[in-house]
Amino acid sequence: MDNQLLVENINFSYGKNKVLNNISFYSSNGIASILGANGAGKTTLMRVLIGANKPSTGKILLNNENLLECSNNIIGYLPQNFDTYDNVTGYDFLSYVCDIKNVSSKEKKQHIDKVIQQFNLESIIYKNIRNYSGGCKRRLGIAQAVIGNPNIIIIDEPTVGLDPEQRLEFRHYLSEIGKERIVLISTHILEDVELYTNTILIINQGSIIFKGSTSDAIAQAKNNIYTMNVNIDELALINKKAMVIEEKRLENNMIKIKFIQTDDIVDKSELEKEVSLENAYVFLQKCETSLQ
Repeated sequence: MDNQLLVENINFSYGKNKVLNNISFYSSNGIASILGANGAGKTTLMRVLIGANKPSTGKILLNNENLLECSNNIIGYLPQNFDTYDNVTGYDFLSYVCDIKNVSSKEKKQHIDKVIQQFNLESIIYKNIRNYSGGCKRRLGIAQAVIGNPNIIIIDEPTVGLDPEQRLEFRHYLSEIGKERIVLISTHILEDVELYTNTILIINQGSIIFKGSTSDAIAQAKNNIYTMNVNIDELALINKKAMVIEEKRLENNMIKIKFIQTDDIVDKSELEKEVSLENAYVFLQKCETSLQ
């Protein structure tokens, strides 16, 4: 049976600075990615969901229970900067996490062995964590997040600092764990989002401005983005009249631009046929900003 997460009217402020404004969304099994610029409120929302920050209003229900009071629905969490005790082995650390999450002594070894195999930790698990590479430490981080078989896992910037091969490996792990539980990810790497995300939420200045699939986001932008080849002087003029969302340098000092069409620019432009998720993301962000 699918897990069900309902977030309703979450507000949070640091003093007089309102960081989250009436955040509401629904999620079930699979991967949902939370997108937004630095300072948009992504990490604060993550901290509210795990109980580190207490919202001023709103509720969070997991399978119809208060998420922060669930005894049977443990939250798995992997922060962007995953730090732990460097002078212990990976095995001892996972054993410690089992104790924190009340995994019974009878089940502990079997539980640890399972995540060691699941995340390919066999060759390093008995080494001190201070000797782990960034990729190995990230694998240990996701392993500790699934200890206790949580219904929901929350991950802040899952592939930050990883090389392309490690990112590919980590995407595979995320896809696998998302089959049986809710996985919420905060990220700004749109390439990752396109490959493994079921749903995206875009946050702008503390408010959700878009909820839906990646194809939904692209569809919203598709009939509003135009392309044109210009020289440097023309680009400066267009930047004053339209929202340019992508520039690509061509030969002979020409530049191919994608922009949001306005009545002032009609000559030489064509409707863009291939709109990427990145194009759609910038379009939705810029349109929302222009309305504020």
